[in-house]
This record gives sequence, C-alpha cells and structure tokens, in this order.
Amino acid sequence: METYYSRPENKQGKKEELWQHIIKTKELASKFAGDFGEDAAGEWLGIFHDAGKASEMFQGVLKHCEHNVNHAAAGAYLIMGYKLLSRVIFAHHDGLKWFIDDDLKNSYSGNAENDSFTGKRFAVSGKEQYETAFGYIRDRVGIPKEKPVLKKNIESYYKNLPVMLHSRMLLSCLCDADYTASASHEDESILKLAEENTIDAVHIITKLGSYREEIKRKSNSDSKLNRLRDIVYESCVKAAELPSGMFTLTAPTGTGKTLALLSFAVNHAKLYSKRRIIIVLPFLSIISQNAEIYRVICGDVLEAHSMASYGDDDNVKLLAERWNSPVVITTSVKFFEAFFKSKPSDLRFLHSISNSVIVFDEAQCISPELMGTSIETLRTMCEMFGCTVLLSTATQPAFDIRKDIEFHHREIMPDPLSLYSQTRRVDVEWDIDGRTPLEQIAEEMSVHNSVCCVLNRKDHTHKLFDLLSDKCPEGECFHISTDMCKAHRDNVLKEIGKRLRSGMPCRLVSTSCIEAGVDLDFSCMYRALAPLESIIQCAGRCNRNGRGEGKMTVFIPDEEKLYPTSFIGNAANKVKLLMTRHLVDICCPDHIREYFELILSDRNYDHDKNKLVSAIDDYDFDKTEKEYRIITQNGVNVLVPYYAETELFTELVEEARTKGISKAWMRKAAPITVTSYREDKLSELAERCFIYTKHGKEYVPGWYILLGDKYYDNSAGLHFDDESSLDYLV
Repeated sequence: METYYSRPENKQGKKEELWQHIIKTKELASKFAGDFGEDAAGEWLGIFHDAGKASEMFQGVLKHCEHNVNHAAAGAYLIMGYKLLSRVIFAHHDGLKWFIDDDLKNSYSGNAENDSFTGKRFAVSGKEQYETAFGYIRDRVGIPKEKPVLKKNIESYYKNLPVMLHSRMLLSCLCDADYTASASHEDESILKLAEENTIDAVHIITKLGSYREEIKRKSNSDSKLNRLRDIVYESCVKAAELPSGMFTLTAPTGTGKTLALLSFAVNHAKLYSKRRIIIVLPFLSIISQNAEIYRVICGDVLEAHSMASYGDDDNVKLLAERWNSPVVITTSVKFFEAFFKSKPSDLRFLHSISNSVIVFDEAQCISPELMGTSIETLRTMCEMFGCTVLLSTATQPAFDIRKDIEFHHREIMPDPLSLYSQTRRVDVEWDIDGRTPLEQIAEEMSVHNSVCCVLNRKDHTHKLFDLLSDKCPEGECFHISTDMCKAHRDNVLKEIGKRLRSGMPCRLVSTSCIEAGVDLDFSCMYRALAPLESIIQCAGRCNRNGRGEGKMTVFIPDEEKLYPTSFIGNAANKVKLLMTRHLVDICCPDHIREYFELILSDRNYDHDKNKLVSAIDDYDFDKTEKEYRIITQNGVNVLVPYYAETELFTELVEEARTKGISKAWMRKAAPITVTSYREDKLSELAERCFIYTKHGKEYVPGWYILLGDKYYDNSAGLHFDDESSLDYLV
C-alpha cells in the first residue's frame, strides 16, 4: 500500500505518516467527546477526518506542487450516513455548513472539481479515488466496531438551536484533537498538556473556608449584615447538594455573593464530579479584582478574555486556547459568542465547557435582544452536556415571562423577600421630575468626604470630573471609565480603596463600569437615571458595610444627549413609568420583577432580534455568528502612554516599529491598551500597527499606538475634545 503523509517533515526532519496522525486524533477526539457521553462519535470523527489526505492531490500539497485543496469532503462523504458527523468533518478546516450533500455527491461522482463554498478542488474525486482512500483507512487504522450514538437534541422554541450547538460541540472536539495531534509532531510533550486538568475541590473548599474566616475576622461590617452574609453562604452550600441543572441566586448587593457562589460551585463540583468551574463576568473592567480573589483561594485560575496576558509561556497559551484549567474566569462576550461561532479555531475550547459548573455573576446583563437564544443555550448545556448553571444577581430578570424561554430553575435563597427587607442600607431620593445641571451635582459632591457619581455617558463624566476638580483640593477627586487602560484603572481603584478605608477625602466620577463586582464603599452616591438594575447595582457601592444609613440621589442630567444607546434610554424610561404607578423600592423583589416585566413585555424586547432567529431557522451558521453579537460597535485597540507603565510602553513601541506586532505582542500590551470607538480621530492622531508577511509590511486593522500624552490624560484616560463615544464594555 502506498505511503501517505499527514504534513511536512518537522524540525528534526521526520515525516509523520497519515495513519499515525489519525490514531492520535481519534484517541483525543474520543476522549474529548466522552466528557459528554459521545466517545464513539469522537472516535469516528478522528478516524475519517483526514481521509482525503490519502490522495495524490493532497500529497502534492505537501510537495508544494498543489494548492487550494479540500481534503475534508472525502471523510465527510465516507460517513455520510451519520449526517451530523459528516458536517463536522466537512467543517474541520473551513467552518460549519449545513447543506453539503450536493458537494459530497459531486466529489464522489466526479461531476465537479471544486466545492461550492470555498472553490477549493476536491482532494478525492471519483469512485476509484474514494476506494483508495477508504481502503487506506480500513487497512491502516481500522473501522470502529461500535456505531456512533448521538444524544437526542432537546426541543426548543428556536427549533434548530440545539442541533447547531451539538454540531459546534463535536467540531470543538475534533479540531482540538486535530490541532493537538498536529502540534505533537513537533513536540510530543504537547500531548501531556491535553490531559485533563480537573478541579481539586477538596483543596479549594479548605482554602475558601480559611479565606472567609479571615475576611470575617477583619470585617468592620454591621453584625446583622454579617449574619445575612452567613445565611446566603450557607444556603449556597446546601443548594450544592441538589442535582445538576439551572439555579438562580437572588440576593441584594453586599451580601457576599462572590464567595457564596464559589462555595456553591466547588461543593457541587465535588459532589457531582464536575471537572471545572467557569465564572462569567459582564465586564472586563471588573475582572482583575475578582480574579485576584479567586486566585488566592483556588490557586490555578485562567483568565480567558480579549485582554488577558499570558506572557511568553507557550504552555499557558495552549491551556488558554483550550480552557484546560480547573477554574476559568471569562466575560459574557467571550463565553456566549463562542456558542454561535462557525470557524474551528474559534470553537476549540467549547467542548471544555461540558460537565462544568458555570456561574454568572451579574446575570441581569444579558441583552433582551439575545436573551432567548442565550438562556436556551444554557439550558441545552445543562440538559445535553452535563453542565450546572447558576445565575447570580441582585436584580433577577423575569426570564419566565418570555414565550421563547423554558426557564426551569431552582432559587437558592428560601426567602429572598425577607433578605432584601433586612439589607436596606441606602435611602434613595428620586429627583427625576426635572433636570439637574452637572454644575449643581459638582457643588453638592464637593462638600462630601466620601461620594461617588455614576453617569451614563463618558462625555458627562469628563465634564463633571473637570467641574468637581476645580472645586476640590488636588488628589481628592478621581475618574474611572473604560477610556482608561487596565493598568490605569487598577491603580486608581487601589488608591480609592486605600483612601476610603482610611477616611481620607475621596470623590469619584465614573461610568457604569464600577457598578458590578467592584468592592468600593461610599457614604453618598449620585446616579443619573438609568435602567433599574444599574441603579440598584450603584446603590451597592454605598454604605456597603451597613453602618449607619447611606444616601443615593437619582437625577436626570441637564444635558442634550442622555443615553449612549436606545435600549438604555428605553429601560430608564420604564423606571419613570414605574414611578407613576408607585414609589419604586430598590429593596423590593416584586418591584424589580415588575420593572423587568415592563421591559420584556415591550414588543421590541419580548423576543430575540428577527435576523438572528431567521439565521437559526435557516441553519445558516455564518449569518448566525454575524447576528449574535453582544457588542455591535466595532472598537479599535489603542496602545496608550500611561505614565506608570512608561517602560512597557517604550518597549512595545520599539518592538512594533522594528518587528511588527504579533499575538504575543497584543497579550503583552493588554495592561496599557484601551478599546476606542473613535477610529476617525485615531487614524489622524495615532500610529498604525503592522505585521510583516511574505508580501512585505501590512497594516493590522484595529490596532494603533497613541504617541505623546496630549490625548491620554492621567486622570481621564483617552480623551478627545469632542468626545461622545459610547460606554461599551468588552
């Protein structure tokens, strides 16, 4: 039998025969799919995925005399009787397509030379070549005796959603196995990194207990509030004993949910042999503080998001690409959008989510336009792929009123109403009958020792910060927004925390990026009228430890433009509508539900957006990926000259100019990078980044270097004179 190779020779000059690569891939794919009970399907995928390489045309690719070749169609045709597996094999290089039958038949019959999607030539064409490819697989690898048995897809309002997700999960298993097996040809130690890196629940439970006791020992919170935190924590430990599925944790801000939800996750993982904990946070701006806490307790924690920095450790980078870590912290953007991707490289880590405990901190941040498909995806992960999901928030959305969601959940807190009534720490003044000038807000803030104002727009924060700074001694006023790079925000938050703990004057002007997951405690708050969940989250930064009574004023700024998006404006108006019915009590779960009922019964938000639904109805993977986007604006990345990281900035600029940028450069640049929506300004004021390719120097879309400090302020961050950018958080 002719010898076929899978790839060119490695650095040691060794070639890998095709059967060797196939065996490695099938073993890994079987193992990965076995995590959700489809090991036989994984084995079949691994065995047949590269059948097309057993051909003269593909061997010509390795000799550089052929190019633009589709070797995936052959294996897809050979297992055409298993439709889902066939589609996965067809997709393992170029992405998922649903209607592939005609291409497969044309490949077998020889009626067409090229596939209809990419225009690539079929590596295997005609009956004779197919017999050769199949004979090679049969004789050198062997056909599995066990037939692939796939789970039955659950029923959903979005009828094609579960089977499309099923396709992605299997493609994830195959592409991760394929990539890992391929990399092992250069370095056999790669296979060790593919071994399961599961959670040591006993160790984490012990560390969590010690950490919590230390926090309680140092706490200066009111004793009543500490007792309520104990109730929330103990309720989570008890609920962890319940069988896998969907859970909610509805508890007010300041009741210790960060540690409580971890206690649920780790105890549930221990009892039900879950392999990892995945913590999903809404915004990049709050990840640093939470990750630091979890790292102290859990030790091995992987941050998986667009700004994560992995240094020069290739092993850590590989773990990040595969999510092979006992505890993963990610953003809702990274997490949810992965379930709607179509390209293999984007899906590599997806199978690692199966049989995990998934915790959403601030679950209210799921957009109504994507809520149905998002919650139904979570339900599918629970019912088909062994996950447990916990939706934790102080403002639980009324998911159950949506006709497109089957929300079968168990609430962890036995009596949320009583809990809310006992945690009333803030007196809210609703000053929304008219508009209040920011000059007045600055005047009022200047007389307070510990005060924060949260606004809806970045241009409003810049204006108020300037007004306030003019009235107060230098060093007593601070600004936070996503116009500041991560290193800048982290340093400012540390300084604010230090001043608040020591009783020094501290006045903060911020966008909504401090409302979730940031442990700050002000005596007085101001909040521009916003969605009710934002107002409640803002109140959670006031009198956090329950000593005395905090005060929060909700007002409407006297500015021309009030909101960055129509949805935020619409939700804020629902709060005003609710106020015409009765005085809104932010500590009343019934009022919170009433608000969400107003939102989700609005004809604009009682279903997912039509283009997304249509794409799912049509099995259109590419269109589905395009339409399921949490952030619709296209931001660009800007390396900024933050003064505290001058050395890093200088090093990165030099490297970018002499060598061009790379993925490693981008990860290293993460602490001093800002996402901006003002490419119109940056194209004039900043230096574009480039890479070197075989064609020479090519500019990289979406990457700039801001030179000089005129447009990066040590207080306000990236700031243009006509700033009106949206406050989106990635």
